[in-house]
Amino acid sequence: MTDLQPVQPFRLETLGSYEALARVALHQGGTFDGAGAVAILPARDEAERIDATLRALMAELAPGEGVVLVVNGSTDDTLARALALFEAGDAPFLLLDVNWQPGRGSAPLARRLALDLAFELSPHAHLFSIDADTVVQPGWRAAYDVEFASGAALVCGAIGFDPAEAALLPPTDEAAETVLREYRAASREIDARLDPDPLNPWPHHGNIGGANFGLRAGVYGAVGGLPVTSFGEDRALLRRVRALGLPVRFSEGPLVWTSCRLDGRARGGLSDELKRSRDEADPLVDEALEPAEALERRIRARLAFARAGSAQARGDVLSALGLTEAEIEAVEAEATPGEAWTLVEELSPLLKRERLRRSQLATELPALLKLLQAVRESARDPAGSDPV
Repeated sequence: MTDLQPVQPFRLETLGSYEALARVALHQGGTFDGAGAVAILPARDEAERIDATLRALMAELAPGEGVVLVVNGSTDDTLARALALFEAGDAPFLLLDVNWQPGRGSAPLARRLALDLAFELSPHAHLFSIDADTVVQPGWRAAYDVEFASGAALVCGAIGFDPAEAALLPPTDEAAETVLREYRAASREIDARLDPDPLNPWPHHGNIGGANFGLRAGVYGAVGGLPVTSFGEDRALLRRVRALGLPVRFSEGPLVWTSCRLDGRARGGLSDELKRSRDEADPLVDEALEPAEALERRIRARLAFARAGSAQARGDVLSALGLTEAEIEAVEAEATPGEAWTLVEELSPLLKRERLRRSQLATELPALLKLLQAVRESARDPAGSDPV
C-alpha cells in the first residue's frame, strides 16, 4: 500500500459535532468558492473501483464544480489512488481520511459527513450523492439541471447494474424474482394512480438510492441534513423532503451504473439484498411491499387526512386509525401537513409495517393485482366515482 505523508487535521466547525470520529486527516485542492455543484461519496476499501468512479464523475462536472470524498476506515489503496486522480485534475476537491471510534462508524454517517462538509464549503451549490462503486453515465450532470429547472428539490436518478458484473451474478429463483418485480411495480402503480403526483406521471421508477440522488441548491439546509440511520439514510431523506412538502422527481435522466457484487461495504444496502436473495431460502423483502389491504388502507388514510377540511375532520380520520387524544394533539402540533402525516404513520397501530417474506409475495399477489385492476378501471371510466 502506498505510504502517504502525514497531513494536518481538518478544522471546519462541522467536525466538532462528530463525536464518533477517532481520527481525521485532510487533503484539499482548489477552492469551492462559487462552485455550482459539489458531488460527494463515501468510500471504504474501493481501490479496485475508485479510479473508474472518479474519472467518470469529474468528466461530467463543469469547471469549478467540486468533489468531497470521505475515505471511511479503509485498509487498502483507496486514499492513494483517489488523491493521485484529484491532483492530476483541476476540479476542487476535499479528501478526508477518517477512522471512527470502535463500533461507531457507518456508510450512512460517512455520507452525512461528506454532505455536511460540501454544504459548509459551498452552501449555494447543488449537491449530488453517488457511491464509490458507481459510474455516472454521459449526460448525468446535464440531466440533473433539466430536473432542477423544472422545480424539483430532490431528484432521484436512475440506477442500473454494471452489465459486466450482472452477467456474472450467481443464479437466483427466477420465478420468485419475477413475482418480486411484478409486486413492486403493481404497488407503485396503485399508489401513483390513487394519489397522482403531477411531477411524476406514471410510469416512473419510484426509488431513491445513495448511489444517485441530487438536491437543488439550498435544500440540504432546509431539510436539516441527511438523517442519521444505521442504514436506509436515502429513504429517510426522501421521507423528510416529502414531509416538508418539497417537490420530488423520480427521473430516468441522470443514470449511473453500480456494482452488483455480493460483498458490499454498507449494512442493509443493495449487496445485502442481492446476497439474501441467493443465500436464504425465504428472505425478507423490501418493507415498502405490503399486502393489498394494508397498502390500500395506507393510501386512503393519507388522502383522507390531506383532504380533511377541519381539525374535527382530521381528528375523525386519526381516531379511526387508532390514535389517542394525546397523539392527535401531537399530530396537530406538527409544523407541516407532511410532517404531521409522518407522525401519524409512526403512531397508528393500523399503519404499522410488517415485512413480508419472499414466499408471501406469491400468496398476496393475486389480491394486489385485483386492486390494481380496479384502480385502472376506475381511472378509465369518466363516469366512475372517485377511487378514493
